[in-house]
Amino acid sequence: MKLGTIEAAPGSKAFGSFQTGETHGQFPAHIPLHIVNGAEDGPTLVVQAGTSGLEIEPSLILPHVVKELDPAQVHGALILVPLMNTSGFEFTQVNSAWDDKHLNRLGRGDADGSISQQMVHQYYQAAIANADALLDIRSGSQWSYHHFAGVYSAGDVEKSRDLAVALGLPQVVLGLGADDSMAHEAAKDGLAVVTAHIGGGPGLRDYRERDLARIRNAVLNAMRHLGMLAGELESDRDSVIVLQQHTVIMPTGARGFTFMDKTLRGKAVKAGDQLGYVRHPFSGEALEAICAPRSGIVVEGGAAWPVVPEDTVLAILGDLVEEIAFG
Repeated sequence: MKLGTIEAAPGSKAFGSFQTGETHGQFPAHIPLHIVNGAEDGPTLVVQAGTSGLEIEPSLILPHVVKELDPAQVHGALILVPLMNTSGFEFTQVNSAWDDKHLNRLGRGDADGSISQQMVHQYYQAAIANADALLDIRSGSQWSYHHFAGVYSAGDVEKSRDLAVALGLPQVVLGLGADDSMAHEAAKDGLAVVTAHIGGGPGLRDYRERDLARIRNAVLNAMRHLGMLAGELESDRDSVIVLQQHTVIMPTGARGFTFMDKTLRGKAVKAGDQLGYVRHPFSGEALEAICAPRSGIVVEGGAAWPVVPEDTVLAILGDLVEEIAFG
């Protein structure tokens, strides 16, 4: 298997920079990635993370997952990107430093577009377009905290749903709407696609080991589910709750400190139940009560930091589809 100048023969690993062009200042724009090419034939799984320059948790564990894998025991190939947005990471920002674009809001990219659009285009064509499955790992950056696997309504939903359940995260959320991500494009192409939302917010400080373990398990479980790796599925949960998403709660415009009731995550609530509130930063006055618009189960995800951007998801409500014993 070869991507750019990175090549791994059957039964071997390789690591390098997949170069996708140069900036106006002649700096190379590249994506660091690993290839684990199994000794036996099988599917190709792409695992990508860090499309935001602030989503760093996956990069703390994903290279160690590659070290853990023995290519002689792998069927098929794993393409793994620990932190895609290298310029955003270097300059401590969400978007690419080259053109201020979010790498996961560019669809398949554009060969004639800006440097980030070119980067996504070349990467999508070289890696995702030739794969069988995509695991897009996302964290809540510094604002949100998550533990669920999302499945789009596009493409082969049943195939994606089965992969999502196999990851072993507390919840699977079906019915994610269309967006401009590479993952949604891959789902439309018929790949098995899961967006694994793991960590963020206070996670690096308070829940680091659990979050990193869940990222590791998600990758290895995906490989086991696809027949790429032998062994039993691993999880710190006895069951997985499958939900159908129906409501995403966003900020309404009242600015201040936003506090969400984190004890409600995973719990059933009724219409009108208070999920959080907004407080004036100077007077301490309660400006707004954030209430459930309808009954449902609170998804394991949402705002964790009091000062949130206006496009931050505060909470998600879903309807129970089923609970599946894990293992």
